[in-house]
Amino acid sequence: MKKGTSLSMTFIFVWMFSGALLAQDFEYHPALSDNFTLMLGAFDSDNSFKISANGSINDGIESQIDFIDKLGVDGRSTLFNGQLRWKFGRDRKWSLWGQYFENSASGKAVLTEDIDWQDVVFREGSFVGAGVKMAVTRLFLGRSFIKNKQHDFGAGIGIHNLDLNVFVEGDIAVNDQSAEFFRGDANKSQPLPNVGVWYNYSPFRKWLIHTRVDWISANIGDYNGTLWNTSLGVNFQAFRHVGFDLSYQYFNLNLSVEKTDWRGEVDLTYSGPVLAVTANW
Repeated sequence: MKKGTSLSMTFIFVWMFSGALLAQDFEYHPALSDNFTLMLGAFDSDNSFKISANGSINDGIESQIDFIDKLGVDGRSTLFNGQLRWKFGRDRKWSLWGQYFENSASGKAVLTEDIDWQDVVFREGSFVGAGVKMAVTRLFLGRSFIKNKQHDFGAGIGIHNLDLNVFVEGDIAVNDQSAEFFRGDANKSQPLPNVGVWYNYSPFRKWLIHTRVDWISANIGDYNGTLWNTSLGVNFQAFRHVGFDLSYQYFNLNLSVEKTDWRGEVDLTYSGPVLAVTANW
């Protein structure tokens, strides 16, 4: 986790625990009635990366490469996960949400079989390096259709902006006697619209059960694919303005790309528990 993020979390944690904020004046979980809810946490993710990139020469989409099994890329990461919700409008039934997380994983391996990447063949026995960097920014606008002291159910529309950077590098055979170093990068930044729903329920004074689902399946320009971003968790309100949250998040992107500089397929999955500190006011 970056130094700046750690300092920010420490500042918020200390500020929220100050004596002036310890009053217990809520009947049900205050996240249902307050205007703002901020979550800063660590996402312990089990990753899956299956990707192909075929350059501009090959007319066909080749089989995807498993970056974890074939190229030794790290299959587990601890990511920073930040989220913010702002409720506004009459009876605070409108909400603007934001979420951000990013991951950078790399690895090295000796190939046990040939792989094709951007019209180049890395032969069996080659020593290669590979990496995947993904950043997700989610913006979501929604409206609550059921909203009271204990319940909040709503739906809306949003955008997931995806920044994806993938590479494979290593020596390739030029002829029977010589080899040449090659690095193939595939980089894309693409906003994808989505629809979503959420439901929050406070069964007791300090407890909140929350879930949300974002989804899109569409053909947009040169992109065709499906995105899921879901979360299910529970929050304990330790003090008036601070709580602790444990949730499970699942993010999957299945996308085919038909651009001149990157033709291929992407199947990425991040899944696992998120442990976070929450602040609401």
